[in-house]
Amino acid sequence: MKRNAILLIVILLIGSIIPSNAFAMEQQKGNSVNGEKTSYYFIQFNGEGQEITISEETTLKLTGWQNNEKASVLASFNEQEEALTMNVSEELQTVKLTEDQSIHYRIVESDASQVEEVQLQNLTNTSNLIMQNENGTSIEEVKTIDSKGTIIENLGFVYYDKDETNQNVVITKEQYDSINSSNELAVEEVPPEDENLDEEKAAESQQTNEVSLFSARSLVQQPAVQYVSYVKGIGWQEPALNGQIAGTSGEGKRLEALQITLKNAPYPGGISYKTHVQSYGWLSNSTDGDTNGKIGEGKRVEAIQVSLTGEMANHFDIYYRVHSQHYGWLDWAKNGQSAGTEGFSKRLEAIEMILVEKGGQAPGPTEKPLVDKTSVVYSTHVESYGWMDSVADGKMSGTEGQAKRLEAIKINLEDAPYSGSITYSTHVQGYGWLANKSNGEISGTSGEKKRMEAIKVQLTGELAKHYDIYYRVHSQTFGWLDWAKNGNPAGTEGLTKRLESIEIALVKKGEKAPGPTTKSFVTKPSVEYSTHVQSYGWMSPVKDGTMSGTNGKAKRLEAIKINLKNAPFSGDITYSTHVQGYGWMADKSNGAISGTSGQQKRIEAIKINLTGELAKHYDIYYRVHSQTFGWLGWAKNGMKAGSEGRSKRLEAIEIKLVPKGQGEPVSEEKAFKKPFSIFLDPGHGGSDSGAVAGGYKEADLNLSVAKKVQSILLSRGYTVYMSRFTNTTVSLLERSQMANDLEADIFVSIHHNSTGSSTTSANGIEAFYYGYNPEYQPQINGAMHNNLDRVMKSVELTKIIQDRMVANTGATNRGTAGKSFSVIRESAMPATLLELGFINNPNERQKLVTSAYQDKLAKAIADGIDQYYKSN
Repeated sequence: MKRNAILLIVILLIGSIIPSNAFAMEQQKGNSVNGEKTSYYFIQFNGEGQEITISEETTLKLTGWQNNEKASVLASFNEQEEALTMNVSEELQTVKLTEDQSIHYRIVESDASQVEEVQLQNLTNTSNLIMQNENGTSIEEVKTIDSKGTIIENLGFVYYDKDETNQNVVITKEQYDSINSSNELAVEEVPPEDENLDEEKAAESQQTNEVSLFSARSLVQQPAVQYVSYVKGIGWQEPALNGQIAGTSGEGKRLEALQITLKNAPYPGGISYKTHVQSYGWLSNSTDGDTNGKIGEGKRVEAIQVSLTGEMANHFDIYYRVHSQHYGWLDWAKNGQSAGTEGFSKRLEAIEMILVEKGGQAPGPTEKPLVDKTSVVYSTHVESYGWMDSVADGKMSGTEGQAKRLEAIKINLEDAPYSGSITYSTHVQGYGWLANKSNGEISGTSGEKKRMEAIKVQLTGELAKHYDIYYRVHSQTFGWLDWAKNGNPAGTEGLTKRLESIEIALVKKGEKAPGPTTKSFVTKPSVEYSTHVQSYGWMSPVKDGTMSGTNGKAKRLEAIKINLKNAPFSGDITYSTHVQGYGWMADKSNGAISGTSGQQKRIEAIKINLTGELAKHYDIYYRVHSQTFGWLGWAKNGMKAGSEGRSKRLEAIEIKLVPKGQGEPVSEEKAFKKPFSIFLDPGHGGSDSGAVAGGYKEADLNLSVAKKVQSILLSRGYTVYMSRFTNTTVSLLERSQMANDLEADIFVSIHHNSTGSSTTSANGIEAFYYGYNPEYQPQINGAMHNNLDRVMKSVELTKIIQDRMVANTGATNRGTAGKSFSVIRESAMPATLLELGFINNPNERQKLVTSAYQDKLAKAIADGIDQYYKSN
């Protein structure tokens, strides 16, 4: 009767706690009425972005899984920056949006995202057996669930004993503890003064006590771990037992201390534990119910270690897992392992512990009970190898020294303590920069044989406020480049160079980079240049083959500056200009000025060169627009471009860099007009004195005038060759052969006339060009002797010099004519033969032998050559 009465009281008590229609109340949008739950959001989540409209003013956005364990979801409220953490659980959860607004929810993992507002109705109570003892006592945990299987409320533990009919009857916790407090039950002794005790009753009592004593002694109790948590704002909670939750979930409250004991330990020994506490680190061990933590200091517990001692450690394993800020439930630790976080300033919010017989199955996953470092994990797809094994935290992925291209990459973060993600983009052959990928997605190509050439990696959200992401690449030709960070490109662009390997590292904000950061990215180098133009001054810089200067305005270039941008190799760009009146200037480099300013001097030619490693990988091409000639052909690598000795101004220039050996062929002849070269031929000499009269030899007069012409031409910048410099014998064919071998521009043969003894009255100047005569066939100039261009230019040259000589001396003009003289027939260039006067005419000879008259003749010849060149 007494037991039945107790059972009735407990049933009535439970009935008062769990009303038959506890949640059948007025329902309204907003999740609760007068603080009571009326509905909740049942959220099926697949890891992708999902928006939940709570009201017109309130939107909740789920952004992704908190970590790989998928134990919690990151969310934001009304686009606020601060991230919310929502737990994945069988139990109904609450998330606080504002000081005055909370919602109830349950999140489950699903292949598709879906949300449903579920009304709290059709609730049922379920019980789960927690402990069964051989003495008949047991403990069950009672929970209220709905049609979705959501645990609406955990009603706690119900304690049972067996009645006479072996049926469960409800008992109090105190009764349960009393029954199971010892393997030995106390036997009540009959007081000796109770002599009037009824013998029958005494016998019955003795028999009952003996039976109870026998039952107690044969009792095998279930061992358990009991743990009590001290929670911010709550204080010490009710003890939890064997797998129950101690602490809170979804309330953002820290654990500050713990007390842990063993119950019903069947072997000698105890339990030892210590906590990792904010600003203190690991505390000293506590044992068997002592407090470990810092109460009253507002310090969070961040991790815990728990161990069994004595014989208990030989027969049982102690498992424990923690609910950590941001990470949610971590995996199970055991026997002294660390559970929680280190170095991330994350609070523990709840804990579960359970005893398992030695070697028995763990209560859940055990892979990652502790988060002590956020890792960046990555894998590359390599030519001919495919996907490489994943590596982490600065390790190399790819190959080195095998000339294998990277074709794709996957990057992910593990154990990220903050909201956000890792995003990355690759620069791929033929495609350029691809769209951003994130969190383990593939960036690049597969099966297309396309090389990755560069990469950018970036963190987002809260992660970016606390970490820098560094990365460096091994690039074809360049090897390991320096470290890039936070979205800056690493690799090359525009150089067709493959990436061969990569290293990626996370560094806490503001901490030192893992290596040099100067040169992580190499783009196509540019050559930039600016010219100083007559009347205009310095022109705006241009680059890579664009014209600098003017065209069609007859404006001279006076100076130039040249520089390289983004040079991928060591070395310089050097250049020298040929300036009017100065000739070739000293080399300048890297943006220094070559030329003159304010002196009105024209640049006539230029040479540009590369030095160092640059010269091994690139050719420098350039061409100029030159007065009279227009655009000349391309020169490269130190060749001359323009003209020299012709008084021609440069008017514009184009310069470009070309990868080594990939440029067009160049011709020095087309790029540069050499100084005009004149071959002067003083006729006769040596054994051949030529005409002789009045004690003078023609050979001597020819040489005297030729030397004067040479001097004038040299002073004007011409190149001058002579068939002889002294009174030596040179054959006719030798003279032409010398000029042909030297590739002279014109041939001028200087002679004096004579009529012999027949008459001495002939006087004046005459000149001859080549005229074909079939009786005199060429011996060494078969190809060019009768070339129309050569003949026409010979006529022009002859006429110009003849006119100059007549005008400068006042001598008789005997005109010009075509003749097949050997020296003008066998010379391959325009040629003329000059007869300066008659040596056998006493009056004319008297002038011809004077230095003053020879000066007039020499200047006239030189001026005639000048005039000829200015028109050609």
